[in-house]
Amino acid sequence: MQYVIQVLGAILIGISIGVILGPRYPTRLIGSLIAIALGVVAIFTSGWIYLAIGAAIFLVSLAIPAGASART
Repeated sequence: MQYVIQVLGAILIGISIGVILGPRYPTRLIGSLIAIALGVVAIFTSGWIYLAIGAAIFLVSLAIPAGASART
């Protein structure tokens, strides 16, 4: 199970780096940085909870519309 978590953590890091290299939107940038950090923690600790939280934060940051801001 340890290797599965490490591979999924590496996939999360790779996808997050791909989003960072794309268009710059603040929410996606912050969500991707958090996902990268939690993916690295998941790789070194083999903790699935870090992987799950990182994936959830990454997906929520992608679900927010691209140009969304707090201004009305």
